[in-house]
Amino acid sequence: MKLISFSCNNYKAFRESCDIQVRPLTLFFGKNNSGKSTLLRLPRLLLRALSSRVRNGFPIKVDELDFAGNFRELTHGGLTHGASSFGITLEDQGEYFDLQATVQNVQNPFSIAGQPTEFNVVSCLNINKPQQIRLEWEPQAKQTVSYREQGEIPFRGLLPETRGIHRQQWPFIEDWRERIQLFEDQISHLGPIRSEVPRVFESGAAPPLGFDGAGAIARLGQNRDLQALVSDWFQQHLDGWSLSLDYAGSAYHCLLRRRGISVNLADVGHGVQQVLPVLVQQLSHQTGSGDTLLDLVEQPELHLHAAAHAPLGDLFLNTALQNKTKVLVETHSENLLLRVRRRIAEGLNPELVALYFVLEHPDGGSSVKPIKILSDGSVDWWPEGVFAEGYEELKALNRAARQATRKADS
Repeated sequence: MKLISFSCNNYKAFRESCDIQVRPLTLFFGKNNSGKSTLLRLPRLLLRALSSRVRNGFPIKVDELDFAGNFRELTHGGLTHGASSFGITLEDQGEYFDLQATVQNVQNPFSIAGQPTEFNVVSCLNINKPQQIRLEWEPQAKQTVSYREQGEIPFRGLLPETRGIHRQQWPFIEDWRERIQLFEDQISHLGPIRSEVPRVFESGAAPPLGFDGAGAIARLGQNRDLQALVSDWFQQHLDGWSLSLDYAGSAYHCLLRRRGISVNLADVGHGVQQVLPVLVQQLSHQTGSGDTLLDLVEQPELHLHAAAHAPLGDLFLNTALQNKTKVLVETHSENLLLRVRRRIAEGLNPELVALYFVLEHPDGGSSVKPIKILSDGSVDWWPEGVFAEGYEELKALNRAARQATRKADS
């Protein structure tokens, strides 16, 4: 299964419509607190709302991610009667699933002690593929949820419940719920802060990589080819350090070595520890051990020296070029983006990459705008002042130098 696109409107910071076309490598950048992570994480929320795992209304928690305290907090402005709209397109073995839906927050006028005062309802549902469904909610002076020309229909997440009378009417729904649940199992999501590396590990079955990347070292212990690839990357881009595992019985240490010096990975800088799960996630695809179809990565360059940022661009591009796993990355790194543009200028197909700038407005809302990378590596537009800090500092430095020279001559 592949994620083709997703969209939102009136969702969290995004009052305006946001439409994301997902390429093999999709990059989000912008200033702090603009909403980059909100967009990168949205596919997980939508997929859960469509999968067999959802049991009732629209979910606000997906595994390790808490998206909100209640549905109202997902809507822009958090209004009692606010609504958010979503869209998603998926492809599986040549078949497409295309949906747009609006979820309405409703204050419950019939609540009594012990019952929730608010609930949410899918007020509008449009499924275009594989079968057309159009449902429009009819608010009534009672608590039942009724749809025009269809009557009462219970929902699980963003889809009608079809285990009852609607199974024959919409037989594809349960099939796609199950497919999407399997797709959820093939997502690898690395959060913005990875866990610190322990000093000692115990041999055993390799756990999942995890949101915090805690399973990275155990995966290296189970895969020597992957260990060699990670070590090679370290040597090339981290001043010649190599990585190895040093065993003592069932326990082992993860060591960095260079010119006769050995250092436990637990004792090195945070940048090296933070990037290790990113390397394990991406390089596992080159060994054939990576079985994910969608990789999400937040701040891959965290605490890492700027000289190693650009090679991360190559790392993600190499995964994208395999045309199996799509990668969504949220980044602040100018060097990473420049490396991607450089590779396109050197002949890489620009259609491989989608680049989005997330802009925070003075009123507190945000919007997203695509930036097209042309075949020569240039772009069709660029946000004013973004990544211009170095240039401005250099101009200020030159001004200060000139003033100092004038004072010395006077």
